[in-house]
This record gives sequence, structure tokens and C-alpha cells, in this order.
Amino acid sequence: MIRTHTCGQLSRKNVNETVTLCGWLSIKRNHGGVIFLNLRDIYGITQVVAKPEKAIFKIAEEIKSEYVIKVTGKVVFRPHGNMNKDMPTGEIELDADSIEVLNTSKPLPFELSEYAGVSEETRLKYRYLDLRMPAMAKIMVLRSRIAGLVRNYLNSLNFNEIETPILTKSTPEGARDFVVPSKNAPGDFYALPQSPQMFKQILMIAGMDRYYQLSRNFRDEDLRSDRQPEHTQIDIEMAFVREDDVIKTVEGLMKEVFSYIGSDIENAFPSFEYEDVMLKYGSDKPDLRFNLEIQDCSDIFKNSAFKTFKDSLNSGSVIRGIKGKNGADFSRGDIDKMTALVKENGAKGLVWLKYKNNKFESPILKFLNDEEMNNLQRTFDLSNGDILFITADKPKKIAPYMGVLRNELIKKLKLKPAKKWAFLWVRHFPLLEWKPDENRYDATHNPFTAPLPEETNKFESNPSDIKSMQYDLVLNGIELGSGSIRNHKRETQEKIFSLMKYAKEEVENRFGMLMNALDFGAPPHGGIGIGFDRLIAIICAADSIRDVIAFPKTASGICPLTDAPSKLDDSQLKELHLKIVK
Repeated sequence: MIRTHTCGQLSRKNVNETVTLCGWLSIKRNHGGVIFLNLRDIYGITQVVAKPEKAIFKIAEEIKSEYVIKVTGKVVFRPHGNMNKDMPTGEIELDADSIEVLNTSKPLPFELSEYAGVSEETRLKYRYLDLRMPAMAKIMVLRSRIAGLVRNYLNSLNFNEIETPILTKSTPEGARDFVVPSKNAPGDFYALPQSPQMFKQILMIAGMDRYYQLSRNFRDEDLRSDRQPEHTQIDIEMAFVREDDVIKTVEGLMKEVFSYIGSDIENAFPSFEYEDVMLKYGSDKPDLRFNLEIQDCSDIFKNSAFKTFKDSLNSGSVIRGIKGKNGADFSRGDIDKMTALVKENGAKGLVWLKYKNNKFESPILKFLNDEEMNNLQRTFDLSNGDILFITADKPKKIAPYMGVLRNELIKKLKLKPAKKWAFLWVRHFPLLEWKPDENRYDATHNPFTAPLPEETNKFESNPSDIKSMQYDLVLNGIELGSGSIRNHKRETQEKIFSLMKYAKEEVENRFGMLMNALDFGAPPHGGIGIGFDRLIAIICAADSIRDVIAFPKTASGICPLTDAPSKLDDSQLKELHLKIVK
């Protein structure tokens, strides 16, 4: 190589050595006739000194920001007062004897030292410059190292890394497919995989026993901060396993990853039944860093004189509340905004009670008796200065907007997280949900998820109540992974497709590969897909997964760097037997 060391490698151990460094000129400073150059590469920054008595001083005067240069010189200690303990190379500097310009640079469209006033579109248009930023470079290196760690961990457990096709067949998996026309089969299209779901099940039937890959998945859907049209997933599947086997494997993987970044996490993650987590937190992906729970208080009001609550209970609704610690200072405007928020999410209204000086303040106080107020105080462990919000609705309707209220209280009360990382499992989701507009059932996750064995008797009587062997991994309020034990018997899979109103011909057309394979000795199997981009974004505290992907798309699905997507010319369209209809 044309360098002897990288810009982040030198230390006091290299003092008096003659070395050669290559990199980009980051910053140039002229202090009293001596020029200091910050030379940067992906590994770090080294300070270079160009002294006026040397021939290279003129070159140092002329070179500009982001020039690519090669510097040779002797490693020396910095003057004692100029040492930088916060910098890995902060004890030394390079006394330059020669400077060679390897390439020049035009003035940059934005400063690499800060993003002030720079739009995301500009950053992505010049992504090759954006990635030179030390913070961005650090993320890319960390992503690479964690990908290697994932592979090493799974390899150590006898998993086999197996690639699955990128050009495949369109299957309904919850989002629109990206489709690819075929020149050799006019009128027919490939689809890019939303996930390798059927292929990894096929691999289990093929006897591969343990499979993984860092798979590329594609979804043509509306985008947001944690979604991209293409993303990477740690895809895992195992034969002859139960739920706890998959969970144990994933927890071990997470411990490896977080140990690498210097964080110890709990040995076993908390596990919640879907019904319990919806009651306590109003969400199937709650942020458990905050000790704030929703509680059922229906029994307190079973004989209430408050007509709203009494009528609700008589109609089969439940009454639930949540305490805002030290929230009694909320203004009426604050409360009105929270009421509007829950109404936007389906609530009919919101009752509030402030607890001050050991007594309640509320517009509904005249409807409550002493026993009800005492029970509220005990149930919610109210202290002076707290506020209590209560509402009533059917169990399935009340949970989501109480979850929204919980998240709003976390922000409004400026609660501090009790810990840095909060993992949990949510298990046994409903297998199916009724779609009244379509007069059919649909899978809550995917149609390949198996029901709990003890729930199969409900297929004929009450499919909506069937619990599944579905499990989601949640971290800091973000769904990190989703998986399940799969259907390994054809008859169970056919029952689910039947409830989803898929005709036999449609099942054969869309899922024939898997259905036929189930006839040939399919073993019990299960797995999970973990969002790799989301994992890296959480670790790096990034606002968006776009910040942890080398070449992402914008929120509108455009790549400013390549101008994709783009139009095809007439000859390409003709070759593919396609016509654009406006």
C-alpha cells in the first residue's frame, strides 16, 4: 500500500518513526507561520505539522479542504499543552517532510463539519460526501462489525447461511410487491421478495435444519422514518423447535450484539401475553423504559351513579385509567389537547381527576361517592400532585387510544427512562381478525403462523378467539423482530386459507410451492425476522433508518444520488412489451 499507517492508528508508541499517511484534508489552520493540517480517513484523524523552513510549506499553503494528500514525516509528541486526551491520536502529530497531492477537490456543496441548513435531499444527492463525515463513517463501520458478529454467532450454533431468490413470484404478505418484467416471458413478471418466508420454510422441509441470512427485502409501501422500500433483515429459521428455542437463540444473539457495544442486558427478556400487554400499555410494542401502566378499574364503578360509566359497563365495555405522576399542574388547555388526541384515535371522551391536598378535583366529582374515590386513590396509588385519566369502551377499542395517551403522558411529563435498553417479548397474538367489509378473516401477521395447539378447536366455533404461536421482539418501544412457529401440516394451513376466503385455485397459484412441499414430511419449524436497519438505528440513536443505510431513499422513495426511479426509453419498453398509459 502507499501508506504505512491509517489516520487513526498512530500513538505514543510510534514516536520517532517515519511513516506515510494518506487521506483527506479536513481542516487547515495557520498559527504563527506554522500550518496545522487535520488529515482524515475512515479510521480517524491525525494532526500534521508543516513548518515554514521546509520545502513542503508552500504546498501546505496551497492545498484546500478535501484534497486527497499523501504525507510522509516523523511521528513526534505534541507540545504538552496541546495534547488532546479526547482524541485517540491526540498525544502525537506528524512532522511533515513531504506532501503529495493525489487529487484535488471542488468546493463542497456543504460543510462536512455540520449539517446546519443542509437538507436531507442534498445530503443524499452527495451521499459520498455525507459518508465522509466521521459520525456517518462510524455508523457504517459499526454496521459492518455487527453484521459480522451476527454471522459468527449463528455459525457457532450450526446455522447455515443460505441465499434465497431475489427474483421470485408475487405473494400477498401485507404490502405491495415491486415487480420486474421479463424480456423472455412477455406479459409475465417477477416480484421482489417482501421476505424470504416461504423459501425459509422450504429449506426446513429440505432438511437444512438451521438457516439464516442477512436478507434483502422489498416493499412498495408508504414510507416513514423506520421504513425503506428495501431493507435488511436478520432472517432465521429452525427445525424441530418450540417457541422458547427460537426466543433463547435470539436473546443470545442480542446479548452478543449489545456486549460488543459495551452494554450488559438482562439475561431473560420479560415476556407478555398479547392480551396483558394491551391492557397494561395499550400497545403491542410498549416502551418499558418508563414505569407507566394502564389499569382496569371497572369494578370500582360497577354500582356507580355516574351514568356514562354505568351505561358503558352495562353494554359490555370496560373502564380503564392511567396516572400521570405530578401532573396535577396540567392546565385546562393541556387536558383539552390530550382529550382531542384520544378522540382522534377513537375515544368518545376522557375523564380527568386531579389529586391535591389529599382530595380530588374534577368536573365529575359530584357523581362519585366516597367509596369510589377511596378505591381510585388506592388502586392507582395516587399521591398529592398526581392526575388521573379515565375512559370507557370495548376492550379492543380502548387499548389503542389508551396507549396513545400513555405515550403522550411520557412526553408531557418529561419522564426519564429507568434504563437504556428495554427488551420484551409479546406472545400469542390473535391468529385471525375479522374483516367485515370483505366478509372474511385475515391473518394478523402472516397466514403461515400456527395456532396454539389447545386453540385449534375454535376453528369451527370462534376463529377470532384463536391465539397463535406468534412472538414479537420489542426494544425501547420499537418492534425489532417478528416471528412464529409455522404450520407444518397441510390440513391446518388449508383451514386458515379457507377462513381467509382463498379459493383452491388461488392457493395453488400463490402458495403451491409451499403447499405441495408440506405433503412431503415437513418437520415442526419456526423462526423470526429481525430488522437489521432498525437495530443499528436504535443502537446509534438515529432519528431514521436512512441514517444507518449507505444509500437510502428519501421519504418519497427517491434516490437523489442516482435519480431513481427513472423512465425507460421507447426501445426498452418495446423490448419488454410494455406501454405507459397516462
